[in-house]
Amino acid sequence: MTVDAVLDHRRSGTGQEPEALRRTARVLLVDGQAIVRFGLRQLLAAEPELTVAGEAATARDALLIADRCAPDVVILDVDLGRDDTVGVDVARALLERRRGVRVLVLTSCRDRDVMLRTVRLGVHGYLRKGADTADIVRAVHAVLRGESVFDSRTTAVVMDALRDESADRPRGQMLTERENQVLKLLATGMSNREIGMRLFISEATVKFHVRNLRDKLDVRRRTEIVYTATRQGMV
Repeated sequence: MTVDAVLDHRRSGTGQEPEALRRTARVLLVDGQAIVRFGLRQLLAAEPELTVAGEAATARDALLIADRCAPDVVILDVDLGRDDTVGVDVARALLERRRGVRVLVLTSCRDRDVMLRTVRLGVHGYLRKGADTADIVRAVHAVLRGESVFDSRTTAVVMDALRDESADRPRGQMLTERENQVLKLLATGMSNREIGMRLFISEATVKFHVRNLRDKLDVRRRTEIVYTATRQGMV
């Protein structure tokens, strides 16, 4: 749409912003392989609601470009070369430095410990690179809606780990960093909406974490979460 067309549209009195001017979600691609980044860029180019705002091949560039392009969602490969822990550290830094950003891990890394550590940080999705392209696109849209997306293998590994740890660890150690944040705000009496505004996440995401807290603390009602957590010394 040309500038004149935009002005004509605005003068028409419809009161609606032209479709081309509506804000699209900004995506940052972080992967050490150029061919993977190219493929993702081509895949997302077909989505009018998404735009690839930047690419990075290293941890350093990922953080620098994230600061510059302010992504809404980051598609991150935790395997960035030298050490899998580098990718985990990038995920942690992104979640800490850019409030409201969604992190979707897309990786071929098979390390169980790396998977668990990344999920516990509070990433919004974790998929293997063997996933169908349609599933990847659906996952991006899902995390932007405030949903969490994990493939079957990731879910199975995490659930097995939680069962193994529940016998000899306090329940509070099973919580993700985000769940601990939600718990502390619940203890102050905040509503889901207020918690979402404080943490820069959607109300639907808050409900997801509250449901997880109920499950992990083995309680049925929201009001029991803080009571049980306080008795266990978690708040």
